[in-house]
Amino acid sequence: MIRINLLPQKKSKKADAGQQTLAIGFAIVAVVGVLVFLLVHRPLQEEIDSQQAANQALKKKLSALREKTKDFEKLEAAFKAAQAQKEAIDRLLNARVTPAWMMHELSTILTKDKNPTMTPEMAKRVREDPNRAWVQGWDPKHVWITKFEENGGTMQLYGAAQSDSDMTQFVLRLTASVYFDDVTIQSGGETSNKGAGVSFYNFLLSGKVVY
Repeated sequence: MIRINLLPQKKSKKADAGQQTLAIGFAIVAVVGVLVFLLVHRPLQEEIDSQQAANQALKKKLSALREKTKDFEKLEAAFKAAQAQKEAIDRLLNARVTPAWMMHELSTILTKDKNPTMTPEMAKRVREDPNRAWVQGWDPKHVWITKFEENGGTMQLYGAAQSDSDMTQFVLRLTASVYFDDVTIQSGGETSNKGAGVSFYNFLLSGKVVY
């Protein structure tokens, strides 16, 4: 009598069922992964990309703003220098003790492309002596007078300049003038205005006024 054992066939069905369960599990994991990518990762990456683009745009705006601010600071410094010079000239004009010709001479020296009043001999010395020659085209707005005192033919002139070289240009012109003699630099030094962020050079000149 022949017997047929069906147990191996049952094991095969169980194995097939296990494989189906495993396949379903992988499918679920894959679906979850896709959902995570679509619902979480991609929106997050898009937000990161958007923020990075905004940061780059902000950096460009800040860089452009720095350039504009730099130009503004230069213009503001030039305006303050011109304003200080005008106020100094106004103080000289309002000072009754200062002769009109002296005020006119100082105003001429502090005007661009104008030379002081000179004798022919002095004009020749300025042309031929490198120690007396000055820079043509120098801008006198770089110098401003803060105080002028004259007593018995002796003067003291307080002022400021953007640099010591600007002060030198002013002194060379003052020395060449027929109205001033023995012009000497008594003191000078660099100082700064922390509020405005500008450095300048203070000086004190002495000399004689030729009437």
